[in-house]
Amino acid sequence: MVNLDILERYGCTQARLREIFTAEEGKDAETREKFQDMVQSRIIEGIRFSTKHAKLYMSVDIAWDSNPINKATIPLLQYAQGKISIDQCQEDLAGVNKSDEFCEYDDEGNLKNINTLRLYEVSVNLIRSYVTRRVAAQVHRFSNLYPYFKYEPRSTQLEDKVRADVLSQRVEMMTDQFGYRHLWEQIIRQMFMYGHSIAFPETSWTEDIQWRETTDPVTGEKDLTSYSEMSGVKLKTPHPTRVLWDQSKPLHDLNINQGPEWIGYWDIVRYGDIKDSPSTWNSDKISFTNSLHSLYSDYAEFFNYYLSDSMSFPKTQDQYPFHNERTQNVGVYSSEDEDKGMFVTNICMKVNPKRDGLGDYPHDVWLKLTVASDETVIYAEYLPSLPAIYGGINENDDRMANISVAHEIMPFQDQLSNIMTKMLHDMKVSMMKIFCIDQDALDDEVKEYIKDALAEDSFYAKPKALFYSGQKAADLGINNNNFIQIVDVQKELSAGINQSIQAILQLLNLVERLLILSPQELGQPAPREISATEVAEIANTTNSIYSFISEGIDDMRAAAKKLFYEHLVSCSTDKFTVPISQRYTDRVIRDAGFESEIEGISEATARNVIGDPVNLIHEYLFTSRDGAERARDTQSAQVLSQTLQGLMQVEGIPQALGKDRIFTFLNEIFRLSGAHDLRLDTDEADQEQEIGDMQNEQFISQLKEQWPQVIQAVQQLMQVAQQAGASESAEAPPGAPSMEPEQQPQTSPEQQVQL
Repeated sequence: MVNLDILERYGCTQARLREIFTAEEGKDAETREKFQDMVQSRIIEGIRFSTKHAKLYMSVDIAWDSNPINKATIPLLQYAQGKISIDQCQEDLAGVNKSDEFCEYDDEGNLKNINTLRLYEVSVNLIRSYVTRRVAAQVHRFSNLYPYFKYEPRSTQLEDKVRADVLSQRVEMMTDQFGYRHLWEQIIRQMFMYGHSIAFPETSWTEDIQWRETTDPVTGEKDLTSYSEMSGVKLKTPHPTRVLWDQSKPLHDLNINQGPEWIGYWDIVRYGDIKDSPSTWNSDKISFTNSLHSLYSDYAEFFNYYLSDSMSFPKTQDQYPFHNERTQNVGVYSSEDEDKGMFVTNICMKVNPKRDGLGDYPHDVWLKLTVASDETVIYAEYLPSLPAIYGGINENDDRMANISVAHEIMPFQDQLSNIMTKMLHDMKVSMMKIFCIDQDALDDEVKEYIKDALAEDSFYAKPKALFYSGQKAADLGINNNNFIQIVDVQKELSAGINQSIQAILQLLNLVERLLILSPQELGQPAPREISATEVAEIANTTNSIYSFISEGIDDMRAAAKKLFYEHLVSCSTDKFTVPISQRYTDRVIRDAGFESEIEGISEATARNVIGDPVNLIHEYLFTSRDGAERARDTQSAQVLSQTLQGLMQVEGIPQALGKDRIFTFLNEIFRLSGAHDLRLDTDEADQEQEIGDMQNEQFISQLKEQWPQVIQAVQQLMQVAQQAGASESAEAPPGAPSMEPEQQPQTSPEQQVQL
């Protein structure tokens, strides 16, 4: 963590950065040109690399966006229902580039017919189905956490617990204001779709200031005062195709501040959006070069898919004497170019202000530059913490690009679409009925009658009678059972349809095996009867995979907790009022550096506290145990309860354990039983007592006497947890095979309330 006040003391301020990056001459101009050359090289190479390797992620986006039905369905259905004319249908099909597939033309090129039988073509979105299932299982681990990011101190002192409790509540305010819950769902989805996700703080501190009217209680005069509606860290998660970084080090090491020396993300915006912004610098000096704008034409497929195809750039003119000089400017944006496209890159670099001529601070810090086009710095600031946080699922740090879960599913999605299309085609053909009629055996009137009957729309709904002379047919030597023969195509194609269905089932089984999924995990019943041992093995394997997947998500959450804390204590200056969930006395709250909103309460109780961000400085555990610990394992809870029951019967062991350790045992039993929010804690008075004093002895004696009631309450708690939905366990995914023992008789609501 970097203290911005200390940076300011050593001349490293945002005002000083503006002086340097707007300087026209002198030493500051030399520093500006040095940074511009370095930034320009990194931006051009970074954008070139990301666009060159974008097809890996583009394929996932195309597969994710695939429609469950053909995009020509709407005009075809409207035409079949008679709501639009054949010409309007052809025009609508041409609008979605499907007219050649469905429209039939005569030799002169005139529209003849619309082939509505092509409607059976479909695409199966297997990626969305499986990725959504995995995302739901991971989001479920945190969705019911309040606070969403829970901080724990490294020490066990009450004052440190107060700080951690207050910090958790303050970050919970940021969670509500900036939508971290929804953001985290998007981050987890990116991990499954692309293999990793990177989140950047848009600025070091985001604050929304408004005015409100206040009245002086003495004079009654009204005045306007400013207040902050929201303040915190706003995160941005760019698409992986728009991220550029120092590829000499793995991305994961960003979370421990030992990774790439520079990292950033880029986008294309209107020049007018930058020109009219009051917070930008050098908006009238933004230049453009052929070297950057040529990427738009070199990788047109990428830009046309991810950006508006109406975007255009200012025209550049080749200057042949400088054709091979990369840094040669070709032009400068002007007022006529307000609607023209412009690259904007936010790049964070690790710099040493004293070494690089930015100030007198002698240690490395993160500098964030907002660069328009490829070299013009329009904004700069120092960051107090990490420039970005990274989360990846099963990625190899030695590889420049890794495949994701979606990439693994993609070939099976294509194969499944092909099988489904073939099966639906066979089903369409099987509906055909062919009447083979011997016209020499029938009179003209009978033949016309049959033709008219087959041509009617009511042929399938109303029965038709056909009269013929059996004697005449016999005289002609015709078998009167065969002069009209019906060929049933369905019988011929039923075998192929059954093969397609079997191929679909086998393909889905293969996908589940490769992705280590079970039918129960997807909400499907077991395909056969399975033994208890097999149930346990399936559950253990599923839990192991989910725990492994969770590691990358938990690692990113830990980095986010570190980033939020360091930005909060370094950038925020406003006092805050937050509720604390635990019970503390006034003395403990004052020793932690805070004030109680309601003074004069001597006993330990939950209350609101008032504090300053500087009082939150402490050594915390930046872990994600708050989410990973929300699993349910009633077997382990039973083992622990039996172990504790045995220890309570051994002479001297309860006194040696003490009240605090016994509470720790019980809290772990509660957690494994599913009652995550039920927790027993010792208060200030308990911590000041010795283990062997009279009150502790009295507690142990009472606990031993009432131990059967305690065990009964724990068993009821585990039973209620099972009935509340063991299928919602985070460690055992919804629908996964259960390892839980037979349920006890259901408890009544009165018993649950009493518990």
